[in-house]
Parts: sequence; structure tokens; C-alpha cells
Amino acid sequence: MIVAGGIGTRLRPLSSDENPKQFLPIFSGQSLLQKTFARATRLAPAESIYISTSEEFRQKCIEHLPHLPPSNILTEPVRRNTGPAIALCCFRIESREGEAVTAVLASDHYIADEDEFERVLDRAYDFAAESEYLVAIGIQPTEPNTGYGYLELNGEIDAGIIRVERFTEKPSLERAREFLAAGNYVWNASMFVWRTSVFRRRLSDAAPEIARVTEENYASMPNISIDYALMEKTPLVAAVRGDFGWSDVGSFEALKRVGVDVDALLRSS
Repeated sequence: MIVAGGIGTRLRPLSSDENPKQFLPIFSGQSLLQKTFARATRLAPAESIYISTSEEFRQKCIEHLPHLPPSNILTEPVRRNTGPAIALCCFRIESREGEAVTAVLASDHYIADEDEFERVLDRAYDFAAESEYLVAIGIQPTEPNTGYGYLELNGEIDAGIIRVERFTEKPSLERAREFLAAGNYVWNASMFVWRTSVFRRRLSDAAPEIARVTEENYASMPNISIDYALMEKTPLVAAVRGDFGWSDVGSFEALKRVGVDVDALLRSS
């Protein structure tokens, strides 16, 4: 599942409400959504890839992803953040596919080492398929960044699988430095892998209202992220460390660090 409904504001005026970051052709004419879809096809065929987005972006997704079956673009009736959006999409996938191991990926992130990304996702898939855990991909931090959430890791459950002790949202610089020095903290990139049945059970415990989401009652859902609604509340969360050149490219400086000519983009926009 590729989550592509966001209207991030940090790249204005390059992005806009009508044309947000995931649709900008900033990588040799390719959009971040297109690059994310291409990575996903290394893990699954196109017919097993779904897009979670808003109704207003349905046509853009069709234009950007001509090899994706249009019926795999699943839209939310109104904006309610990633909690209700991911839940509704997961339940729709389950109704079509039956029990399935599902990866939730952001459409607007950059990955430098796609081979390592594939290896990490494969490990997460294998563990999620046989366990009752929700699995997060924890990014190996490179700096005490205060703009990201952090996962505290504590004890290996299985080869390459580490228990998540707690989530910490966007710490102060002092705490971020402590996390980096401790060595058992990773960035939370909000990339997850789980079995649909496990997701449904965990969500029913942590956020029963959202677990009852349908298209008909969607407008009454709380506006809340999947991190706050579920991941920070449920006890059985594990992580796989990822060190594959990840960036959420959420600023012009971040774009420059991954080799994008920002000045040229701004001139042409």
C-alpha cells in the first residue's frame, strides 16, 4: 500500500495543494510516487500494489502510474489523516485478497540503496507473515534530527528483528543527541508491515472507533495519524533496522542533499 494523499506544505512554492510533493517530477522527470511504485514492483506485481489517496488525486495517480490497475487506487471520501485512511485501505485489501501481508509505504520518500531497501522489506515480510507483531522499519539515524519521531529498540526477538520499547515524537535537540549516543534509537519513517488480520485485531484494541471504519461513516472518523492511533499504543511492535539512504525530502535543503538542482526546479515552476 502506497500512501499518496498528503498535501505537505514544506516545499512551497514548488508544491501546492493541487500538486503536492509526491507528484513533482524532480528526479530526472520522474515523480517520487513513480519512483516509489517502481521500488514496490521489486516486491510485488503491479496488480498487488494499492494506492491510498484522496478523491481529488485519483486522476493524477492514474496519469503517473499507467501500469497500475485503476481499480487499485483506493480513495478516502474526506481527509482524515493516515489513521482512518490506512485502516480503510487495509480492510478493502483484505476484502479483495483475503489474509495478506501488507507493507505501508509513503509515496514521497527518497531511497538511495534500493537493493538494501528490498532486503529489509523482505525480512519484515517474512517475520510479519509468521508472527503477531506489527513491524516498523526503523531508519539508522545519521544526525540528532528533531524533525523525526524515534523508536527505542530493546532486545532481539528474531534474527534482525528487534522489539520496539517506545515511540518518542520529535524530541528536543538535547534528547535527540542522547538518543544518537545511546545507539538503540532509530528514526520512525512510518513504514510498516503487518498481516491484515493482526492489524485489525491490534487496531480494535487501540482505536476501536477507527477499527469500525467504512466509507459510509468515514466523515465521522477522528483526524489522527496511524502512529498516534495505533503504533504508539499497541504492545507488540517490532522493528527492522534500515540503512538505505532514506530521506523524507521534506525541505529544500534535503532535496539538495540527494542531488536535486533546487534552483533549476524553482525557475521552471
